[in-house]
Order: sequence, then C-alpha cells, then structure tokens
Amino acid sequence: MSNIFDALEQARRERHKDDPLLPDVGGVGSTPPNKAGADSVTDAEIVGMFARIQEGLNAGGWIMQLISSQAGEGVSSVTERFAKVSSELQNQNVLVVKLGDGPQTDRQLNSYSRWHEISENNEVPVRQPQSKGVLTEVRVLFEDCIKQLKKDPNLANRLKTHYDIVFFDSPSIEVEPHSVELTRYADVVVIVLESEKTKAFALQSLKEKITHNSDALLGVVLNKRCFHIPCGLYSKLH
Repeated sequence: MSNIFDALEQARRERHKDDPLLPDVGGVGSTPPNKAGADSVTDAEIVGMFARIQEGLNAGGWIMQLISSQAGEGVSSVTERFAKVSSELQNQNVLVVKLGDGPQTDRQLNSYSRWHEISENNEVPVRQPQSKGVLTEVRVLFEDCIKQLKKDPNLANRLKTHYDIVFFDSPSIEVEPHSVELTRYADVVVIVLESEKTKAFALQSLKEKITHNSDALLGVVLNKRCFHIPCGLYSKLH
C-alpha cells in the first residue's frame, strides 16, 4: 500500500516541480475528510501557526492580510476559518475586516457603520478576561480603508491595541489591483490559492507585487485541495 502512496506523491511532486517556491502555510481542507477528527487536526495546525507568528512578532496584537491573484479562490472562507479558530480555540479577541463593494443590505450597512466606529475610536481599551474570544466582523470599501490608513498612520496600531488579531479579507488583485498596497500595513501576508486552478505565473506575479510593497509575506494556503486516494485506502497508509 505504501508503494502506491509513494508513487502518487512522486507523481504530484513531478507535476508541480516547476512551481515557484514559497513557504507552505498549510492546506485548508487538505486533511483527509474521512476521519471524524480531521477538522480538529487542521485546527490544531492553525493554532500552532498563530502561536509561532505571535512568538516571532513578539508583539501584542497583529494584522494578517489574506489575498489572492484571482477571484473565487476562497479568501473569505479561509479568513472565516482562521478567525473562528483563533476566537474559539485560542480565546482571542478577533476583528475581521471584509473589504469590498458598497452595502447591499441593512445588515451590511450596519457593518459598514461599525467599521467607522472602530476606526475612529482613540480610546485605549481596558482588556477584561471576559472580552476574550469575541469575533467582530465589519465591512468597508477597499478604497475607503486604504485612504484612512494613509491619512491616519496610527490607525493600524490602534486596531492592534483593541484586538489580538485583525484579519483583512481583501479582494483579489484581479478585482482590485491595489490590494497589494494594504500589505504595507499588515504584519503577516498570506496568499490563498485554489488547488489545481491557480497558475504558477499568476502566483509568482502576486508574490513579486507583495514583496515590492512589504516584507511580511509568510507563505501560501492551498485551498480546496482534493485527495485522489479513496478514504478507505488512505486510512490504511498510516
């Protein structure tokens, strides 16, 4: 059985041998889904990654931007997963900033108003134990957010003072070419790509744009990865 697995892995490596090398953050959904504990294993990996980031930054709060080269690669779903794990399992006070178009519903309108309350709040918060584990989601126009960050150089630091982790759920550079400008305000940048869809040249182009603006690039999340080995067979390979 192990020979079959080795052969499949070798074929996969050969197929992707010319892909640009980037640090591998992980594969969201890449854990074989046949086991009841599959999600918890992935969650543990995410928790470990966040703990290493926190230790490396040696700071209080921090900002992570998630970005993709093309629309539909799952940036929002990965952001939601990261935010849920950090809030529920790490008991972190989390802010998710969804950057996009204008509000389409009353709920979204309230979410936009909430962003302005947060971004204009200059008070230093008093952290209480019961305030941990809170997940807040707001929406803001991308161009409004970037203008505020440029106009108010203390905004990013204020956000990090109020929250343990801030996630910027940013549009792809296909939709918003200026998304890479936001990397200047992030402590960590993660590229989200869809397995077997994103082209190597598109990934390399995005990487170059990010590194031109920032040195915060951490690596890549491989989203929607499918295992071609049957579940029953995979369980016998370990």
